[in-house]
Amino acid sequence: MNKLKRIIINAAMDEFDKIYIHALPHPKLIVGERGLINAEKNNGIVLAIGSSSCSEFKMEDDFIFAKLRFNGVWENVFIPYEAVDAVLNDLHKPLCIFNFPYYEDNNENVLRINKYPSMQGKQAEKKQAVIVKPDFTKK
Repeated sequence: MNKLKRIIINAAMDEFDKIYIHALPHPKLIVGERGLINAEKNNGIVLAIGSSSCSEFKMEDDFIFAKLRFNGVWENVFIPYEAVDAVLNDLHKPLCIFNFPYYEDNNENVLRINKYPSMQGKQAEKKQAVIVKPDFTKK
């Protein structure tokens, strides 16, 4: 599957000026000093690869290396192919979307959106719902 992802990413880069890679949380995914923040820790991160946001781009056998800009700061990003969930050319009106679903090893019928729901034993934070009861009896 890594070879297929590499070919598709390479073809998308040749065809479009800018592509977007959705990377799921993965133990080997490195997003510079910034890391994954907030919801990215559970949902992954969308990385823009283009001339204005990427200064270096190398595709190796097991991972992608890119130097990407986040809020004006250049960060070294290592994306293992196992973390690549989708590749698309535009976030709002995509002409092409390549989605790579993950199936459990022991059961082809079990599709999981996120292979790594929590990283390295970290518990997912649960937020309590806030219930607001308006009082319409007062004017």
